[in-house]
Amino acid sequence: MLAGPDWSEGRGVNFCISFELFLGGSSVILKMFKKCRLYNHTEGEFLQVSFVSLLSIGAKKEKAAFETLKRHAAVVVNSVKKFREAMEAFSERKFEEAEKLAQEVDQLESKADGIRVKFESELGAGAFLPVFRGDLARLSERLDDVADMAEEAILGIKLRPKLFDILARAEKKDKKAEGIRIGLVELAGKAVETAQALKESIGVFLEDMDMAVKKTVEVDRFERESDILEEKILKDLYRYEKLLCPITVMQVKSTIEQIGDISNNAEDAGDILSAMCYSLKA
Repeated sequence: MLAGPDWSEGRGVNFCISFELFLGGSSVILKMFKKCRLYNHTEGEFLQVSFVSLLSIGAKKEKAAFETLKRHAAVVVNSVKKFREAMEAFSERKFEEAEKLAQEVDQLESKADGIRVKFESELGAGAFLPVFRGDLARLSERLDDVADMAEEAILGIKLRPKLFDILARAEKKDKKAEGIRIGLVELAGKAVETAQALKESIGVFLEDMDMAVKKTVEVDRFERESDILEEKILKDLYRYEKLLCPITVMQVKSTIEQIGDISNNAEDAGDILSAMCYSLKA
């Protein structure tokens, strides 16, 4: 129900509308703050809205679920950051340090799994609309895939760390071959940027959907940059493949693809979030 004083035609104002949706005895309050031109509603005229600046879920269970989703995103980003640190350590052949960092990646991925399960349980407890609940569940799953791929990528390195000894020997034969090793670390850094932008998008989703969409655009941009870097490293790999054994070429190619998939999964999650924003603003 709309409440408030009469407004003359064409007057610009910031205001709040609350809708109550009663689902199985529960009440979900969606508050949409909009900047618009407001007409006299007591005479039955329509409100003219220019854009939506905020959508939030008012019920406690729904708010709690979103806080859990934010924690999930934070842990996922931490796992990717730790993955990048591990890649740097492996690249510098600090293997003992790298092993410890790889273990932390695994621990953070397990923690992210647990938070995802908690979030999905909270989705069932809250009075979310069915379609909204499904979108959020898919978002959480794609978000979790980001941490999963970071764990998978670092595991491959951990099982055969001599990869970086072999790359170091190749660099001694041709210094330009260092582009492969350096590129892997840079690609891991790009994965961090992509995951961080996704986290920020999720963080502002309730408060500012327009900003959330802008952040998903950043996710797309970082993912495209990741694709470009991935192609460059692959070209370097094949340019200097004669300096490497076939197993190493295969391992590097697999690692490049896995690191790229961290950003790809973040982009998939961002696409779900942006679609939700556009649907809610429609």
